[in-house]
Amino acid sequence: MKERLHNDFNEHSSHFGFALADSTVLTEAKLIISHEGSADDVQLDIDPQRHLEDGRKVSVIAQQLQTAILREDANILYGSEISYVQYAIHLTENSRISIASIQGISYPIELDLAPYEAGEYEVRIALHRKTPRIAEGPLEPEQLAMVKYAQVNTVHITLFPAEAPMLDSSSAVWTRNHHVFDSYGRRGFILADLDHVAKRVEELFGTGNHNLIEYFTAGHLDILLEEGLMVVVWGMTPWCYSIYSPPNEQAANMLAWDKLGDGPERQAIFYIDPKVQRLSIVPANELAFWTDCIRKDWPVIDIPGEGETLHLDLYVQIAESVNELHENPIPSFVLTRSTGQPETILLMADVVIVEEVDFPLT
Repeated sequence: MKERLHNDFNEHSSHFGFALADSTVLTEAKLIISHEGSADDVQLDIDPQRHLEDGRKVSVIAQQLQTAILREDANILYGSEISYVQYAIHLTENSRISIASIQGISYPIELDLAPYEAGEYEVRIALHRKTPRIAEGPLEPEQLAMVKYAQVNTVHITLFPAEAPMLDSSSAVWTRNHHVFDSYGRRGFILADLDHVAKRVEELFGTGNHNLIEYFTAGHLDILLEEGLMVVVWGMTPWCYSIYSPPNEQAANMLAWDKLGDGPERQAIFYIDPKVQRLSIVPANELAFWTDCIRKDWPVIDIPGEGETLHLDLYVQIAESVNELHENPIPSFVLTRSTGQPETILLMADVVIVEEVDFPLT
């Protein structure tokens, strides 16, 4: 495992993150609150109910915030909550917060959130589990094991002032249509306004069960990109990906992207019709049978805001090798919208996260 889990230790951030290939090593981990000149450290259980013993890959995210993240929002961002504890603590300007007692790691991992203002705080530790949406339907027996392999546990640690206002659930802004976590095959996926695309395909090519993969590779679907009706991620490692579309700028700040990697691995820019507010997410292989494709019920993602430029950034957090399990990528696509037309369309193709694998969920 790499000793440096933070991108830049010289740069303060209110976010900190790392990931491990096996959550089991965090089962007995402690959150340590220490104060300079004091020998009395506070040790808080991270997983008092031992949910992390199941051995899935795990992402650890720590954030210092002015108000607590609503549990309803966290459930959308990180998956269903499986454990929740909250502690009252006191901090000084010289306090330090770290994670210790991680199996196989001999040094404490400091959560680089300091400096702190002296005062009373709450620290919330919530465990979440993200499951691909394909698991909401029937699966083949071999796919059941792959669902567990694809699932991601998240240890979400938030620190906020004790007097911070506690919002009720009606203040939640993230919805199911702002985050989709699912599996995609080696052809990739498209985001499309299917109603408008279906009409344009009929106008361009007539009725019939067209093979749009052939049309795309021949360049015949470029007009749909130019008209802002489609986003294409073409050719990728078969894997499970999150696709996020933050509902607003404030909600986007809840995401700790700057600590989940060294910046975007890949970036794309698309034109989007200003009237489009929602896109369907369709595995690209389904384009081979267009008539069947448009009859299916695909997940949708909201594209809130105004503007004609759609940015698609790919971030990859690496789950470090532990317990003889090799490192494992946790990829996330992030969609953001901005005003003005793009000067050029920049496609995203040949996305390689890991070496080619046969992923039974696809």
